[in-house]
Amino acid sequence: MSGRTLVQKLKSLVKNGKPSREEAEIKALKEEIACLRKELSSSNGGPFTLIQREIDILRNEMQENIAAIHRLEILTLRRRIELLSDFGKTLHQNTPRSRRESVKPEGYSFGIITNGKRPEKLRKLIESIENQPLPHRRFEILAAGCVGDLTEDWINKFPMESAAAEGRLGAMRNTLAKNARFNKFVSLDDDFLLHPGWAAAVDEVQDDFDVATGIILNPDLSRYCDWVNIIENYTFLRPYHETFDKCQYVTGGYGIYKDYIFLEHSWNEDLGFYQGEDVSFSRRLFDAGYQLKFIPKATVMHDDERYRQKGYGVVRLKQADSYYDASDIGLRLEKLCPRTLS
Repeated sequence: MSGRTLVQKLKSLVKNGKPSREEAEIKALKEEIACLRKELSSSNGGPFTLIQREIDILRNEMQENIAAIHRLEILTLRRRIELLSDFGKTLHQNTPRSRRESVKPEGYSFGIITNGKRPEKLRKLIESIENQPLPHRRFEILAAGCVGDLTEDWINKFPMESAAAEGRLGAMRNTLAKNARFNKFVSLDDDFLLHPGWAAAVDEVQDDFDVATGIILNPDLSRYCDWVNIIENYTFLRPYHETFDKCQYVTGGYGIYKDYIFLEHSWNEDLGFYQGEDVSFSRRLFDAGYQLKFIPKATVMHDDERYRQKGYGVVRLKQADSYYDASDIGLRLEKLCPRTLS
């Protein structure tokens, strides 16, 4: 064995016999982790228990704040409704002339689509229609979708369970519009409510419109998608005083359509839930020359407490426990669905 080889072996033995600095640090960390585990097991949770308690306190405080806001809304509700009513009386109304004459008798056909999951809301909607000061010979109610719970003989029912399950809103609305007997077809989702003065406000304009809408409120009296534009696939609330332009659309949940529209146009039956069947329909109507009239006092409410106005948009609130991420607390905001044009 050469001297050079022996020196190399000795260096290797010395190196292997003395732990490196990195190995020493790793060993120290392992010992520290073992000590922490021992402390945690002996103190029944230690810091983690304190963190959980802080989270519970913050959650409770947030829920108390939300409850206080709701109490304030209830206490000021009457005054806010009075202000809203006065505001609606002063709004500018654009008055386009109807392009064609109606072919059906004058009256209202209320077409409701439902998936059957909110029967109590559907009952409230029907009650709000019945409470309108309309003679029975001037209106009818039609319902499509999951209609098995509706037992009234005077409601025209169209079972379309598969369309409701697949979210083909346009298919259900087309069926209702086709079977409507009167010249004004009112498209409604099952979670809307009509203001007691709704029919009087529509009658006041004396059928001088092609398509019409009015103020749509959320349960907190903020705005829903009433007088809106579609810009880059998103909904934006327009100031009420602005006149109609072709960038607008009518939400499928509420709109008033003259009968002659359906002689040439219909909703796209292939579009599903949140695929913009209302945007597509509105675009084709406005491109054909029909105009949208705003009747502010024809107020309705979108009876879904998850929705709120946020600036010039509308957001949907979801409970944190509906998310898989357990680190979220309280309520989360989700932007209203983007709309597709087809």
